[in-house]
Amino acid sequence: MSPRRYPSDLTDAQWEQIQPLLPAPSTDGRPEKHPRREIVNAILYLMRSGCPWRYLPTDLPPWQTVYWHFQRWEQAGVLATLLSELGIRARPQTFLGADDASTARDDVAKKNGRKRLIPDLTRSLVALSMMAAGFRERDCVEQVMLSVF
Repeated sequence: MSPRRYPSDLTDAQWEQIQPLLPAPSTDGRPEKHPRREIVNAILYLMRSGCPWRYLPTDLPPWQTVYWHFQRWEQAGVLATLLSELGIRARPQTFLGADDASTARDDVAKKNGRKRLIPDLTRSLVALSMMAAGFRERDCVEQVMLSVF
């Protein structure tokens, strides 16, 4: 039995369930240094916490290694299969509103004003739109929604 350090860590039953779904390790290079279960635990930690890659705790594999596996598995469609098998769903993005983004430079030259959408920071960023300040928020939201769906 493997000890769980984080709430996002896989249980033994979950690991047994998804282990066969992982692609076989490459045999043409050096052997993998970190156990696959730890790589999956690190990816789940990142997904659950929303922290930046470089903030991955040091008791998990290095972020570069985790990122390499993440990219490879994401492109192959493996991550979607794993998450589906585990019953994990990506949380939907919510939208809080829009405001005028102004900086000291923009205050000097008001014609450079911008509006920005304010995402719910507890969720993953789905889309971002930067438009001139003259646009209405409704138009910004419509553009973002069309780009997402």
